[in-house]
Amino acid sequence: MRVPVGGGVPQFVLEWKNELNSDCARAPASLCVLAEESQDQKQLTLTAFDPAKGRGKVLRTIEKDPSARLVPGALSLSPDGTTFAVSTALEPEIHIRLLSLSGGPDREITLKGWPNLTGLEWAPSGRGFYCGSMSPQGNTLLYSDLSGNARVLWQQRGGVGMPVWDVPSPDGRYLAIGALVTNSNVWMLEGF
Repeated sequence: MRVPVGGGVPQFVLEWKNELNSDCARAPASLCVLAEESQDQKQLTLTAFDPAKGRGKVLRTIEKDPSARLVPGALSLSPDGTTFAVSTALEPEIHIRLLSLSGGPDREITLKGWPNLTGLEWAPSGRGFYCGSMSPQGNTLLYSDLSGNARVLWQQRGGVGMPVWDVPSPDGRYLAIGALVTNSNVWMLEGF
């Protein structure tokens, strides 16, 4: 739905099923993409959409392993709208598939030694990614170039099982980091 900034009656834009993510390129590019998984989880479909007019043409349909777990934080459209990045969760190493939306070849990069992707966001420059990784030692936010060379930006010790994600500013100078922290106590009651 969309609503005018000044208020008014909501207007229908589009409807989807099994939506994993929607993402838009940055100006001057104008492409927005909706990522949907088929009901049987064997296909991922990337469809163009206009935020005001609704669904457009299907850009790509790819076959996928139904047991591979796709999560919304692991799909991202490049800033120029030419490439869609896809990764699966809960893997021993992070593998990122770069799907061309401009007719070029697809490719895959691996972040060696980094398990369990928790988030994937293109850098505003389009020359790399910010990725969350979760391990028994804690959570790590990484920056990786398009060759898979990753470096640690931030770590959270003891946050096991809690995802870390980020949002870069449009100019690439700042990075908002989100992470979950839990604290708990154990109480023992006797004679209860």
